[in-house]
Amino acid sequence: MSDPPIDDQYDHEQFVSDIAPNVLGVLKKTRFFDLLDDRFCPADHSQEPVKCGHSFDVSKGILADSGMDEEDIQDVIDVFHSQGACCDCEVLYNVAKESRLRARYWKARYVEVESQKEYRRTDP
Repeated sequence: MSDPPIDDQYDHEQFVSDIAPNVLGVLKKTRFFDLLDDRFCPADHSQEPVKCGHSFDVSKGILADSGMDEEDIQDVIDVFHSQGACCDCEVLYNVAKESRLRARYWKARYVEVESQKEYRRTDP
């Protein structure tokens, strides 16, 4: 299958750009990001977190459960791509304004940097 003509590709990119604020608003109001975060970084530590399958399978399931049809889901995925997400976990890292998953990542990075500083101070 060949790439779409440049004009069609631009039109689609413009369409995605135009709908992005409304799509993201719907996702926020329906708590989509919270539901996705609950899957990957449960607030209840007794629950096992989902591992990212480097796809949008978990997102698609949440969106379908909320009543979205396939066309709406594809629009959402297109918006995710435009925001720098290529899979479920990247939605939480790159699209969601806040997420426990991203906070946990940065906390671990901070601890890592601090421990390296300590190691350098004690290294003869």
